[in-house]
Amino acid sequence: MKKLALGISTFSEIIEDNYIYVDKTKTIYEMINQGKTYFLSRPRRFGKSLLVSTLKELFNGNKELFKSLYIYDKWDWSEKHPVIHLDFGKIAHERPETLKLSLEDVIIGIAEEYDIILKKRFLNPKFSELIEKLYEKTGKKVVVLVDEYDMAIIDCMKNMEIAKQNRDVLSDFYKVLKASDEYLRFIFLTGVSKFSKTSIFSGLNNLYDISMDSNFSTICGYTQEELENCYSAYIEKFSKDQSISCEKLLFLIKDWYNGYSWDGENRLYNPHSIISLFKKGIFENYWYETGTPSLLMDFIENNPLDADILFKESIAIEGGFPSFDLENIDFSALLLQTGYLTVKSQNIIVGELPSYDLAIPNREVHVSLFTSIIKKISRGKPNQINTLEKKISQAIATLDNKLLQEALDTLIATIPSVIYGKIKKEIREANYHILFLAMLNLIGFFAIGEVSHSKRTLDVVIKKNNLVIVCELKYSLNTPLNDLTSEAMNQIKDYEYYKPYLNYDVILLAVAFGDRKVKSQLEPLKKKKNS
Repeated sequence: MKKLALGISTFSEIIEDNYIYVDKTKTIYEMINQGKTYFLSRPRRFGKSLLVSTLKELFNGNKELFKSLYIYDKWDWSEKHPVIHLDFGKIAHERPETLKLSLEDVIIGIAEEYDIILKKRFLNPKFSELIEKLYEKTGKKVVVLVDEYDMAIIDCMKNMEIAKQNRDVLSDFYKVLKASDEYLRFIFLTGVSKFSKTSIFSGLNNLYDISMDSNFSTICGYTQEELENCYSAYIEKFSKDQSISCEKLLFLIKDWYNGYSWDGENRLYNPHSIISLFKKGIFENYWYETGTPSLLMDFIENNPLDADILFKESIAIEGGFPSFDLENIDFSALLLQTGYLTVKSQNIIVGELPSYDLAIPNREVHVSLFTSIIKKISRGKPNQINTLEKKISQAIATLDNKLLQEALDTLIATIPSVIYGKIKKEIREANYHILFLAMLNLIGFFAIGEVSHSKRTLDVVIKKNNLVIVCELKYSLNTPLNDLTSEAMNQIKDYEYYKPYLNYDVILLAVAFGDRKVKSQLEPLKKKKNS
């Protein structure tokens, strides 16, 4: 049985040391033959670095590594190209000066590998000189591969001034590629985010963004067929060890880890989650440990979150893969780019911009997203959050107002004063609502925010199987919480928010938030006999 390549993203190591490699060389071959300059966005731990490493070995002409793969008898192995590989996971970028020096070190190191002496003094001219001299020395055009191009921006966003300066350094740096076009064979950039105003995309000749192109949608990640074929031995072993049928096991794996899509048609698994599952033999939220970028968490802490985005079955976007600028980050674009939302379906009409419906891809990401939100807002510990989940679930199931009140009091108490004091009132109010709804989502309820009603807009409807909770949320720093909960409950009843759900078991829930205080009221709906 081939080994599991957990945490290994070097193509040569995977092939030479007998790890499982899911063959992506057919798509790679088609991409190289169709163009010259590409950009691909995918979330963390989705195989971007392995893809870059594969491209590097391919252009270096290391034929034996590809012996059993699709591309082996199709590639011209006599054509070997010098490769400039920039991996921003290994390039220091704490400040713009550090970024420049670290890039310069990489360029000098590549020059030394080819016995090239660089005479230019500054970063950008030195980069240009390296490209030209590599071409002159080898007689072959140069390949430039950039892994995680945006890391130097994202990692510094707590200090926005440094992030902007790093952006400007990279903007000028990549302009060298446009000026050196005659010496270049192929350019490939990967990252999580697509920032506007970096001039990267305008500064390169015909840079093609394949992030949402159906022709290349499976270039990273595993399809269902790839999972079942390449990991068949592990599926059988897991099935035997856990005394579960392969059919049932595959159903569970799909529910937990499948569902990523960037074209609305091809569904994919995150490689890291699948390899971790077979390595440990336990269904866990592997995404939470590795896939949550600080960019998203910082945004959650410092901005009022849009419940429409978090608590709707899907949201729509138009056009291609969305970009955002440092000064005005769009929450839906951020969730898509970091992998918490994915393309559920697409709608293509000739003559119009394409539109896409976005949704949370799977159970693992669902748990990861709402755990991240709760942990960031409340600073609650995982075991504390798990205890609160169970209490709230039990309170709702048994209509135990006292138990629900105790759980919500504990939840609010986990919000530290240092966080509380620095956020604005509107963010505080939004975070109260998001915190409560995120907890309900974690315990298996599906919360739909801002539900349109014939008379007014209801705050939230919460569903689980045949149970519907009609919920109204209130917030005030001055009104007594008992008055607020009464007002919320009366509003539910007076406006008959429950009417569309009379075929379900209905619970009415009023929740009021004040200054670090909360009050709740649960009631079963007493249906009229003629209802």
